[in-house]
Amino acid sequence: MKVHIYTDIASLFGQACRIWMTVLVEAGHEVELVDMGMTTDKPLPAVGTADLNLLVTGIFAFERFKAWGLPARGKNVLWMFDPLTQQREATMHSHKWLAFDAIAAQLDAVIAMDASIASYVRTWHPTLPTLQIPYLVAEQAITKPLAESERNGQVLLMGGHTPRRAAVEEALQGVGVATEFLWAGVWGAERHQKRQRSRISLNIHADPVHTYFDQFRTLEAWAAGTVVVTESTDGLQPWGVVPGVHLAMADLNALPPMCVELLADAPRRAQMTREARDLLRAQFSPKRWRQDMLSIL
Repeated sequence: MKVHIYTDIASLFGQACRIWMTVLVEAGHEVELVDMGMTTDKPLPAVGTADLNLLVTGIFAFERFKAWGLPARGKNVLWMFDPLTQQREATMHSHKWLAFDAIAAQLDAVIAMDASIASYVRTWHPTLPTLQIPYLVAEQAITKPLAESERNGQVLLMGGHTPRRAAVEEALQGVGVATEFLWAGVWGAERHQKRQRSRISLNIHADPVHTYFDQFRTLEAWAAGTVVVTESTDGLQPWGVVPGVHLAMADLNALPPMCVELLADAPRRAQMTREARDLLRAQFSPKRWRQDMLSIL
């Protein structure tokens, strides 16, 4: 079988694409990666036909698919990472359902990152086949944690600027904690290195109403060997994630004192990191999900 894997941000989704390529090639299929880039004003690349088009894509690709259509030949399957919600208060995410709905009729199946995405698809597009496969991390992407003496960062957050995230940054700086809140995209090796060198990787929801489990940022940090502190989050239980064991969790206003407490407790951070990486290998490895991945063919 010939498979095309489409992506729009190769430096962000490249690892996920490579996992699919490895699994499919090992199963005897011919696979080609199609990097569309982040442009939205031109047709899809002319790459010939495939039996399966696997779309490992973000919002840039949604807009491009909406304007120019999906690949004309072959089965089109979307691996969906972006949260889907029609809640207007979810200002960073509420526009994504419009982009998804615009292309849903052209899709043959959706692979949902979690139950919330699967529920949205089944509610609003009940005839569209849906299965769940989480974000995955290959063993070679799990690097040895740096020693405490090798870390030069305290609290790191990477994500879009929102007032609630900025308020936590200000609160941390007010108690003397060094922070690195990166509002613009940092990708590839530099992104991984920043996580490695930080003592805490902080996750804060963009808004207070759509509190989904941010698998992408969490698993990235675990793979880099850095403890995760997150705002209170839905959807942890299905994956076996236990607050206080695999990550630290608190409501928004309690995040600064929680970070201060953890920064002072290197042994606890090290133990939490070990537990998290054990779970990462058990629940989010390609080996664990291989049969589900091949079931889309």
